[in-house]
Amino acid sequence: VPKQEWMRERLPADYWDKGTQSRKSKQQWFKVNIGILMERMRQNDSSTPHVLQWMHGCEAEIESNSKLRFVRGMDMYSYDGNDFLSFDDKNGVWVAPTPEAEPTKRKWDGVQVLKEYTKGYLENECIDWLSKFVNYGQKQLKKQ
Repeated sequence: VPKQEWMRERLPADYWDKGTQSRKSKQQWFKVNIGILMERMRQNDSSTPHVLQWMHGCEAEIESNSKLRFVRGMDMYSYDGNDFLSFDDKNGVWVAPTPEAEPTKRKWDGVQVLKEYTKGYLENECIDWLSKFVNYGQKQLKKQ
């Protein structure tokens, strides 16, 4: 649901529908994977809440032609407040800071399309969205 008028005005209606479906799918993915993590961490008590977080984004620099140029990307997961897995966009591999994350790292590193998708998302789609939002936000600020 758009919270800003400029988002409602500039993004097509199917953007919100697709985003909702994507998040519902990711919610199912989280349910399955938090169960796997609880097993891996030997946490048998299902009454204790656990937190699996996902954070992704990109950093860019403004070039002389006012276009954004990719600097670095971030795609990372944490479990119960501790780093669990992150994507190294320079080398195109997953990084496991703990022994419990190693099986996931090996599995995800073995899926070439996942690495390519993640890298491509960070370097291209994320930058495209960042550029749109910066542009839309600046127009809104100028109006004010």
